[in-house]
Amino acid sequence: MKHLTSIQDIEQTIAESLLCLFYIKAPDCGVCNVMLDKVVRLADQFPSLTSFYTDITEEPLIAGQFLVYSGPTVLLLMNGKEVYRGSQFIDLEELEYNIYRFLNLSEQ
Repeated sequence: MKHLTSIQDIEQTIAESLLCLFYIKAPDCGVCNVMLDKVVRLADQFPSLTSFYTDITEEPLIAGQFLVYSGPTVLLLMNGKEVYRGSQFIDLEELEYNIYRFLNLSEQ
């Protein structure tokens, strides 16, 4: 999973990707770090999935642009549009199901 720190890199990655997973964490957040490790392991199971993360303090424009005000938050975007969002208590089984679902949809 790539670590992106600028809004330009984030927007470019989203625009160039059919399906991408965007994880947003907060600084000094223990839950964010634990969940990041779990989300990275999940994302690694899908080679065609573009995945990246950022710290919400590294790019303040993220909060307004993606309506994210707390961490952790995970966004699944297909063709640049949000198709799934999980915040704070992220259900990894639900996230995995949605990744499968949208990857299958994109392959049709």
